[in-house]
Amino acid sequence: MTGLGVAETRRRLRGEILELVCEGHDQQHSRFTDAILWGVLQRLKYDCSQNDVITHLQDLQGRGYLKFEQEKQGRTSKVRISLIEITPRGRDLVEGNIPEDPGVLILR
Repeated sequence: MTGLGVAETRRRLRGEILELVCEGHDQQHSRFTDAILWGVLQRLKYDCSQNDVITHLQDLQGRGYLKFEQEKQGRTSKVRISLIEITPRGRDLVEGNIPEDPGVLILR
């Protein structure tokens, strides 16, 4: 994802995450964890860290598009996210049924 500005790259990464989770839901696959989602994004050539993925997941949850379980390991303060699922609002954004979100770029 070269040639894009930082904000545009973040918007696209949020959109890609939402699209991947929606596709997994449509195909009734097991729910993603942050680590699995990060691996998929790496294979799609996104230059992002696992912490970037966690941050974007938290942002998408705050926007009402995803829900998940979050665990913070006390000793290391490491965050782990599991059982990621798309909300009806998230599905509506991916499908174009609600107005665009300026913070999420959906390419479908």
